[in-house]
Amino acid sequence: MSAGKCGRRAVARVVLGVVCAAGPSILPAIPDPAAADAETTRAVTAVKKGILAGHKARDQAALDRLYADDYTATDSKGEVITKTELLDGLASGPEIVEGAYDLVTVRRWGNVAVANGHGRIVYRNPDGTTRVSEYDSVNVFEQRQGRWYYVAAFLP
Repeated sequence: MSAGKCGRRAVARVVLGVVCAAGPSILPAIPDPAAADAETTRAVTAVKKGILAGHKARDQAALDRLYADDYTATDSKGEVITKTELLDGLASGPEIVEGAYDLVTVRRWGNVAVANGHGRIVYRNPDGTTRVSEYDSVNVFEQRQGRWYYVAAFLP
């Protein structure tokens, strides 16, 4: 191998090492073509906040308006809960003492928006003890006849 090739490889390794050490901040940001516009982000955030408020208040009517009739939530074990099952268990489930959920990234394709987010909910159990649930999840929303509905969730 010639000295020139060895030198170029050494330089390439050094440059690669610098780029890797600097991390993604050294590279220019690549715009996400599917990133949702501000209006979509506001609308689906309002739906998600309404979902949390509805659960905290145990307001079945409010939740019925926000969840799509075909809503399903799938957890990491593959268990699925439907809108009907979720609403039927609302009164007997643990009470939400406090909660917050922030959508981190919202992407949109046509009338569907997918958002990942982070939640932290404090529940009060029937015996008075509390438990904290802190989790990341994926949320799917669909715009139907001009309104956004919560259509699916993928939970830990």
